[in-house]
Amino acid sequence: MRLQDWPSLRLVFPLIAGIIISDTILNTRADVPVWCFFAIIATLIALILIFSDRHPRFSGLCLSLSFVAVGTLSYTIQMNRVKVEWPRRWAIYHGVVNSYPLERERTYRLEVSLTDSLYRARNIYLYLPKDSAAQSLLPGQTITFDGKINKPSSEGAGFDYASYLLSHGVSGTLRVQAKDWWAGQSDGPLSLKNRCIRFRRSIMAKYREWGLQGNALAVVSAVSLGEKRQLSEGLREVYSTSGVSHVLAVSGLHVGIMCCFLYFLLPSFLFRIRPGGMIARLCRVVSGRKDMLELGADVFWLRELIVMLVMWSYAFAIGMPVSITRSLIMFSIVAVCRAVEHEGSALNSLGLAALFMLVVNPSAIFDMSFQLSFSAVLFIVILTPPLLELWNPKNVVVRYIWRVSALSISAQIGTTPIIMYHFSSFSTYVLLANLFVVPLMFVIVALSMSLWITGWIAPLRDITVNLLTWMIDTLTLLLTRVTSLPYSHLELSISKGWHIIAFYAVIICIYLWYKEARSHRLVQALACVAIASVLGMIQNFVV
Repeated sequence: MRLQDWPSLRLVFPLIAGIIISDTILNTRADVPVWCFFAIIATLIALILIFSDRHPRFSGLCLSLSFVAVGTLSYTIQMNRVKVEWPRRWAIYHGVVNSYPLERERTYRLEVSLTDSLYRARNIYLYLPKDSAAQSLLPGQTITFDGKINKPSSEGAGFDYASYLLSHGVSGTLRVQAKDWWAGQSDGPLSLKNRCIRFRRSIMAKYREWGLQGNALAVVSAVSLGEKRQLSEGLREVYSTSGVSHVLAVSGLHVGIMCCFLYFLLPSFLFRIRPGGMIARLCRVVSGRKDMLELGADVFWLRELIVMLVMWSYAFAIGMPVSITRSLIMFSIVAVCRAVEHEGSALNSLGLAALFMLVVNPSAIFDMSFQLSFSAVLFIVILTPPLLELWNPKNVVVRYIWRVSALSISAQIGTTPIIMYHFSSFSTYVLLANLFVVPLMFVIVALSMSLWITGWIAPLRDITVNLLTWMIDTLTLLLTRVTSLPYSHLELSISKGWHIIAFYAVIICIYLWYKEARSHRLVQALACVAIASVLGMIQNFVV
């Protein structure tokens, strides 16, 4: 097993290293600025290029260092664009509302994009007092306010809230009184982003009109539109404590169901050209080739193109969440491979998805949803096949339980360090919960998608809504029973980021030992544990 077999992963790891190095330098306010580090990397690349003719192996090192430099430079540029030195005095600002008011305990929170020439396109969180005027604001509406914008702060948040806001492109926060802001009208045509936000709200209004309410409305909105604002704190707690909160995100499960549905609506025989057929005539007109009329051919690539266009349009309409973006990039790569009749690699597809997302948005590496999504899929791809090879039961029910358990174990191994780092907790009955969550959620997602069709036919709509409500209530009840079991939630925490790296290094070494049957991999795993222990001891003595 070699890393060379997955070239995309060879590029992702140096890119991540560059982003982390840049973040470390920027956060620690080191004496050596990030530009000096970038200059050192550039010098090393130049030297390697000079001597690459004598040492061909240096080409791979040169490529890796190049992606370290790309990660360092791209993250630095992004942070310099997001971080703003706001004036220390009160000023009047103009902006465009980019969200519906989000209700907090005492205020409404709005995402506002500034339109002032000095701070154009900077995003801030604006907190307005609760009243009818603030509640009626719409995405795309202009707003004027007076105040002193503050840098993101973590004070009283309980976690690094400032880094969270900066990684999501929020440059500041401001709380104003009712007399210090004025609403305007929509300034010109709505942006595509605001059109999508209004589209999601109109779909939710349709859900209510069709009879969905309470937990059913909240779960259907989450799994079909990526809209989690309707989820109550109690419902969030049930899914989180049982360890299955990931099913509320629009992810690979949803993409797979929708793709299967689209492939069903577009059977392959529609894209098989018969001599003299209508598709052959159309292809002849488009391509100008007369032989397309006589010769038979297949245009299955057109089917893949239509499915991917529909799926990407859907993803953009629901706000391009991390989980569905990752899934769609992987599905798109698989679709391209299928269209050209080439077998693709799941790990290469995953690496390309991470590479694309991190080049576009380097700060996504610090987003918890990005970390959980990619770590879960990575370990599912790596660990599930060896686990399934350990046992192949003949009974259908036992085989299903073992397959679901293998998937759950792999995903849990991949996400446990991140969950312990962010939440300081661990769900002990996640394997039990996944045995019924996976099939029930599959049906719920399928019914949620079919509601967009049956919703316009009253009898079918009522049946679909009643089924959805019953299944979601049943799922919530089962998860509540699981969370009520003794020791369902353990308080375990990881306090340092390098602890996570050590954990993953040990797992990878053990996996390589299993695949290669070489004892030195176990020695490497023990060395990782020893290094982590020594670093912990040194840190305790220093403190």
